[in-house]
This record gives sequence, C-alpha cells and structure tokens, in this order.
Amino acid sequence: MMKAFFRKALPNSVGHKLRHLRETVAANTLGNVLDGDFYTTSNADIDAASAPPAVHFLAFGRHEGRQPNPFFSKDYVGSYLDQHPLTSEPQSSAYADCDLSGKPRLLFVSHDASRTGAPAIILRLLEIFSKSKMFECFTILDEAGERLHEFKALSHTYVMSRGRHDHQYSDEEASEELARLFRQGGIFRSNAPVCTLLNSAESHRVGRSLARQGIPIVSLIHEVAAYYPPHIFEDIVSFSSKTVFPSRFVSRAADRHCELDMSMTMVRGQGLLEDGFGSLDTAVSRRLLRDSLGVEDDAFIVLCVGTVDIRKGADLFVDTAKLFHDQLPSERPVYFVWCGAADQTFPYPQEFIQRHGLQDRIRLLPSTSEIEQVFCGGDLFFLSARADPFPCVIHEAMACALPVVAFRNGGGAPELIGQECGKIVEMGDLKAAADAIRHYADDPDLCRRQGQAAREKIASDWDYQAYCEDIYEVIRDSAQKPPSGGWPLLPAPSPEPHLVIMRGCQTDLEALKQLALDAADPNRLIVLIDGRFGENVDALTSEFRHHNVRYRLCQPSLDTDHARSQRLAGLLKNPKPGRVTLINTLKYASEDVLRSLAVEKVAVETEDALTTRQLYRWLPVLNSLYMSNATLADALLLLNPNASATVNILPGEP
Repeated sequence: MMKAFFRKALPNSVGHKLRHLRETVAANTLGNVLDGDFYTTSNADIDAASAPPAVHFLAFGRHEGRQPNPFFSKDYVGSYLDQHPLTSEPQSSAYADCDLSGKPRLLFVSHDASRTGAPAIILRLLEIFSKSKMFECFTILDEAGERLHEFKALSHTYVMSRGRHDHQYSDEEASEELARLFRQGGIFRSNAPVCTLLNSAESHRVGRSLARQGIPIVSLIHEVAAYYPPHIFEDIVSFSSKTVFPSRFVSRAADRHCELDMSMTMVRGQGLLEDGFGSLDTAVSRRLLRDSLGVEDDAFIVLCVGTVDIRKGADLFVDTAKLFHDQLPSERPVYFVWCGAADQTFPYPQEFIQRHGLQDRIRLLPSTSEIEQVFCGGDLFFLSARADPFPCVIHEAMACALPVVAFRNGGGAPELIGQECGKIVEMGDLKAAADAIRHYADDPDLCRRQGQAAREKIASDWDYQAYCEDIYEVIRDSAQKPPSGGWPLLPAPSPEPHLVIMRGCQTDLEALKQLALDAADPNRLIVLIDGRFGENVDALTSEFRHHNVRYRLCQPSLDTDHARSQRLAGLLKNPKPGRVTLINTLKYASEDVLRSLAVEKVAVETEDALTTRQLYRWLPVLNSLYMSNATLADALLLLNPNASATVNILPGEP
C-alpha cells in the first residue's frame, strides 16, 4: 500500500516540487532521530525509491513502533517521558515528538554489561547523568551482559555485532562498524556527542574509532598497565583529552610501563557505587550469614568478594587461611568466606581446599544479589589481590564497617585504607596477613574501632555524586564547545521521603484511598509501575493532576511481570527512598531487593493474585501487610501467629 501511494504521486513538476518539499521537511524534522540507511535496510518492506525513509517513518513507521536508528531504546524513552502515558502511541513516535533528541548528547562506552567493577562504575555515572535529564545519553557496549537492561533503561544503547574476544573480527572491521553509526547522514549529523566517557582499557579500539570521528574522549582507566602491551595505554592517552586513573598506584604503574604524557592524566578514584550501602541491620545480617553457613553464633568471618581468579589472589586467600588454621587456634572460631563467580581456568582454590580438607573453614560461595547482607554480616575484609587497581568492594566493605587487610603494591586500596581503617602488609607475606587477621579476631574493640573509622571515611570522602561532579568538570573542560545556553549545573539526586508504587488501574487507587493517606502530601511520590500498559492510567493521571498529586510513570517496554520487576528494582536504589508502600505490586519485588532496604516497607494486597505461601515468604521483609481478604489473612496467621503485628485488614474492609 505504501509503494502504491508513492507511485500515485503527481508526474508533473508541481507534484515533484511538493514531494521534494515534504521530504525535505521530514528529513529536517527527524535529523536527530532517524538514520535513513539503517531504517531502510532494517525494514525490507520499504522501497527507498518509492518511499523516502523520513517520509515513511513520519507517515507510518513511528506509529507502527519501528526502530528509527541502531541505538534506539524503548525503555530509555519511557523513563524520560515519565509524565507521558504513551498508551496511544509507540515510544518511537513519542521520541520523535519530544525534546530529548535536541538536548546535548553524552556517549558512554563500556567493554560489556557484566556484574563486575568497571561496568558498574560507568553505569552509575550514566545513571546520574541520565536521571538529571540535562543530556540525551547514548551507550556503546563491546559485548552485552547481565546488566544490559539497566543500560537500556538509562540510555540509547548499541551492542557491537562482534566483541573484542572474537579474533576473526579485526580492529579495522570494528572501526568500519562504528563509522557507520557516525556517518554523515546519521542521527549525529546535526547534534554530535559533546563528549565520550570511555570506560576501561578494554574499550581502547572503540575509543580510537570514536576519536577519528572528532568526538572528545575522556578515558576512565581502571586497569594496571603491566597487563597490556605499552602501546595500548600510549594510544589511549594520545587520543583522549584527559585520562583519569583511579589511584596513584595505577598512575605510577602506567608511567613506569609506558611512554606517556602524564600532564594529560589525572588521579580520581570513584566513590561508593550504591547510595546507602551498608545501612542494613548488622545484627540481623550477622545472624542470617551465620545461619546460611551453619557456623557458630560467635564465629569471626573473614570475607573477600570478587571473581575467584589469580589476579584477585584467590590462591593467596586460601593459602593464608590454611596458614592461619595451622597455627595456634584463635579465641573464636574463624572462617574464611569468598563470595564470587569461579574462574573455570583457575581451579587451584577449589583443589587446594579439597586436598587439605578445609571445606569447613574455607567457604567459596557463588555471587549473589544480596551482597550487602554478606558484607554487613562479616567481621573483616581480606583483599588478597595481586593487581586490583581500585576495587569497588573496598568502598563497600568499609561502608559496612569492616576493617581491611590488604597487600602493599597490589593496587590502590592501601591509599584508601590508610593506617586507621585496616592493616597493610607486604605483597605475598602470608604470615603477616595471617597474624593481622588473628589480631583482629582476638581484639573485638580494635575491629569495631577501625570498622567505624572506615565507615565514617567512606561517608565523608567517597560519595559517588562528588566523583560524578568531578568527572563532569573534566567533560566540560574536554568538550570542543559548550551546549547552546552553556553548561547546566548537575543536580544532586535526593531521596524520596515516601515512595508509593502501584499499577495504573482504579483498583489500586481505591486501595490507596482506603489507607487514608493524604495523596497530595508533597513528601509522597506515586509511581505507576504499569506506565503505558495500565488499563486506567489516563484517568488516574488526570485525577492526580486535578488534586495536585506528585506522580510519575514507570514505562516498561514489555507487558510482562519481569519487565515490571526490573523497573521496580531501579526505583528502590540510588537514592533509596525513606519509606516504601507497594499497592498490589508486591509480586514484582524480590525478597532480595526489599531486604536491602533498611526503611519502613508496607505492602497492600486487595486482590487474590498471590497465594498464602507466596505472601508468607515476603512477611519477614515487610513492616506491615494490609489485606482485603480476611480468609487469606487468617491463613497467614495460622502459619505464624507472631505475624499478627505485621498482617492487617485494610481499613474499611469487613
């Protein structure tokens, strides 16, 4: 039908001029949104000769939800348009009509989206810049990973067709792929990124290609130079406006290993990744960790967190544990616990534990989403790394009031730990490490005193917002020109005093009213988790506006419980709210997510979607559960009579 329409165009010169004018207007309107080549090649039903891409997208494609460019993220558009229901139009259409594509653009580059330190650092920076709504954010990932959905919720995201580990895909081919993204007729032709944040040396080939496009590069390099050929770091510093190292250790290592212009570098370590990390109840966390390990209540637990590999010194960790237990017994039972994914190419730790029969005293646990609870349940952190430039786990351990034992010259951690927050021993001196651990195990006052000093140091000096503001200053200094209107101030995110999360339906609004809460309370924000899929969302938002209720929409791109769960998890962090009420949305919240919130948590269930068994599982992590089904409430109390302080019948229900 589309082809036929364009073939009916007037054959005379007037028709030709009108069509040309329409095409020109369409192209100008969509200059920052539509990549014509991508759009044509991605939609086989479009005949470019009959239907120019811009005209087709305006007339049909955007209303059909077709992707306008290779970066486009539905989740990001939904997050940006948090006052716009999108119930009657796809996100691609809303994106074409809104002001997002006209904002200054920032580009973020990560080697992957895994649950490791470097991607977490760039993702947190992306989160702050994205939520500020001052910029339009784009991300290039060399490879995907578990956290891909988080990148897509905060930016338009492109994953390279073949990653850096594919040796059949040359640097030249990768450069050509990137050049196509920034070609003259693409979405960056009239609004190019003002700057790129390149995260890690692993992304150097992407950075080199972007520099060829004339985009200023700020490189955040977290690796130790000795693990790379010298030309890699030399190349990074040469194509970057500024290279930021996380610690003096990493900076000195790069200077020794390579020929660098150090005037083009600086040292700035990242802050604590998650706001409020370490606020869980320590007594509860200690009990839960010891129960899960099946050890004594007074057990002293030495922690390490990270991939069980040689660089992080997993072998030194188990060797030190054996040396410790070969000596005279401590006054308390001591256990060495490592939490992290195994490196299948490095079986030494597992084989060592098995060979020496240390399965009880040394525990290797898988990585977990409840890592904050693990930290808060430990007593001491032992960083056994040979080369860990400036590990995020040190901030997390110290935020949870754990003193740290670490090796000198194993990375930048000793610069943070100092003399007051732990003990630094010479690299590979396992006896000194074991002696230090015994000292802490036998001296609870020392452990408590240094742990408190560690927590205070992180709270006062290592806030992530401050790190982001410093990086923003580097971006401003590196950009070729400021955005029109100048550089805006970067707002500091502030926690919502009370977050109410519900669906976009009338049932939930009635439940909210039964709670007798003042919906117009300025300290309360109501979030509709269904966003564009809510059956009554337009009516609800109209009522909210009429009564001056603060609200926003959470826009999952898919009509699934999993998509809503991802959205809800993002709402409950950075910064964490002061209080949470879940109205018929408890099923979207994992126990892990709720347990990590050391705030009042109230759930309201007015439907029978959840079984007694499911509700019972959530009870330990809730302060209150309000229900309309008295029979279901009685069944819960029958399972646990002590839950009477938690389970309530919703006011106004029989």
